[in-house]
Amino acid sequence: MKCGMSGQWTLPIELREFQTADYGRLAHVFGSIFPDYDRTPEEWRFDDESLDRSKFHFKRYSCFSEEVQELVGFAQCQHIPWMYHPKKLWFDIWVDPQHQRKGIGSALYDRLNQDFKDLGTVTSWTGVREDMPFPIKFAMNRGFHEKMRAWESRLNPATVNLSLFQKYVEKASEYRIRFVTLADEMKNDPECYSKLHTLVQAVSEDIPRPEQFTPVSFEQWSAFEMKSPNLVPQGYMIAKDGDKYVGMSTVWRAQKDPKGLYQGLTGVIREYRGRGIAVALKLKVIEFARNNKYEKVKTWNDSTNAPMLGINVKLGFKREVGWITLEKNLA
Repeated sequence: MKCGMSGQWTLPIELREFQTADYGRLAHVFGSIFPDYDRTPEEWRFDDESLDRSKFHFKRYSCFSEEVQELVGFAQCQHIPWMYHPKKLWFDIWVDPQHQRKGIGSALYDRLNQDFKDLGTVTSWTGVREDMPFPIKFAMNRGFHEKMRAWESRLNPATVNLSLFQKYVEKASEYRIRFVTLADEMKNDPECYSKLHTLVQAVSEDIPRPEQFTPVSFEQWSAFEMKSPNLVPQGYMIAKDGDKYVGMSTVWRAQKDPKGLYQGLTGVIREYRGRGIAVALKLKVIEFARNNKYEKVKTWNDSTNAPMLGINVKLGFKREVGWITLEKNLA
């Protein structure tokens, strides 16, 4: 699709479907906007190829500037497997910082908006950082409102006095809870993946999100998580009562941040809460990070998730920037 010099656009641009050759430029543009979350082309490609396109919609567009003869922006929309609704889609728009405020984001949004109409979309969501006023204004001007807010928190594991929190591990032990790693379980329990999938689905029901949780199939979950090259099985902690999995804390690392760990979902099934298990799981991850010379642990929590925010503050996590989920009713 050709887009000329019309309206607020100041560049002659061409919008087209994303191609395999575009991964390098996508990674560069995203990393320029979010240097703290820089990703390799291979990581992007893994995520794309992990999604079951027979069940979930996914579309990405590339924006080519004829003036500078390179790709200057990208936009994508997709179903989110863990809050699936056939008529509700998440979207993202990323424009090279050197080419922002030239109408490229507007052109990309218009392209997505046409897809929303064609698909009969009733709700769309997007995410913006709270310290980026222009994207927030861009969305608000188009009828979006804040749905929820999540905070990123970071911790230097070397600063934590682990002995101060041993009482949580001891409390959990009094309830016969043992802590093992995913690496251990992969060797010792042939039912490991199946049990972990069941646990993750149960815990995920209680995680705040913009839309009601929908269970993810074993195949889709394992494609996203267990087959990820960024998974750290030695740091992924599981709480067990006998052979039963009752809690877990997911751990990842990014290829461009070798000294950092991402602590993903941490949770305990309902009937085992109040026994110190969640704190103990987080403590085990911090201990792993420290023993392996990681310099930071990152995590995210919804602003309304008071129990987990309280645990993070207790352990010494410092709040960083917030991420806002914006929603628009298209019906």
